[in-house]
Amino acid sequence: MDEFRSVFLRLLSVAKFARMPVTGANENLNDWISIGITTKDRWTDLRTTLRRLIEFGLGHLSLLVIDDGSSTSCPFSTDIWPGRFELERFVPSAGLIAQRNRLARKVGTRYLLSLDDDSYPVKGSLAEAIHFCEQKPDLLCLSFPIYNPVQKAYQSRSISEQPYLVRSFIGCGHLMNIPFFCELGGYREELIHQGEEVDLAARGFQRHFRCFHFPGLTIHHTASNQSRNWERMDYFGSRNSLLWNDWFVPPSLRLYQQFRTFVGRSWLFLKAKRSALWTGQLAALEATRKFKRFRRPLSKRQYKLWRQLPPH
Repeated sequence: MDEFRSVFLRLLSVAKFARMPVTGANENLNDWISIGITTKDRWTDLRTTLRRLIEFGLGHLSLLVIDDGSSTSCPFSTDIWPGRFELERFVPSAGLIAQRNRLARKVGTRYLLSLDDDSYPVKGSLAEAIHFCEQKPDLLCLSFPIYNPVQKAYQSRSISEQPYLVRSFIGCGHLMNIPFFCELGGYREELIHQGEEVDLAARGFQRHFRCFHFPGLTIHHTASNQSRNWERMDYFGSRNSLLWNDWFVPPSLRLYQQFRTFVGRSWLFLKAKRSALWTGQLAALEATRKFKRFRRPLSKRQYKLWRQLPPH
């Protein structure tokens, strides 16, 4: 019954948008997609990103920016954006995951181009990306090649000139299918920070939703250090990696995978001398007991298929 309901909702969602042609025309893209950005104390980076988006030809799209507890209000006028621009400010901070869920609930389009405040497209076609999405009725999310022009290195590199299946996606730049995102219940806010993308992708994988990598749109991510809390990232990165194993790895393989993850993170702790890498693992011991209700392990066959896919 649940599977029938899921299929019905997908067909209904597709039918809602079926009469709108996907072309490069501005008015048609407006019907299909919005841009969403979360920010905190990075107004200079955000202004650069908005300028880059306008230069790329996306200034006509609706843009929603959520300020998650910045210490100062926005220092520039939102009139710099040619299209519809909405800025919401939250004090105190509610957290990145909660704000990403809010972005998804607020947009009225089928797709959301979700960006960090320091990431923006530089090459390719967004219209072609949407056209590809519409050819895949099971598509949850589209990931892109992501390049850091400061470090001159790829965060996510395309391994083929054609789109291909992947496990998950990177949060700083992706195209989300909002009806399917909502059907899965959005990101788990219990994760607090880090790992929400691979958690959502795994839940989608179990429901036969798929993530694809699309080489035809390149994202630049400058990975600004402004207001970037590395201790927080280390802590929740370690904690949530072990939580993912507890929730999704088949029971017969879980202990082995937990051991591998623990050893890998411990080696990183010894090498980098960053204590949060260790304390995050200790926190996972309590968190696994607290969140046992989220255990929905993949079957061995599903897990094997999952592991065979490129990460993003």
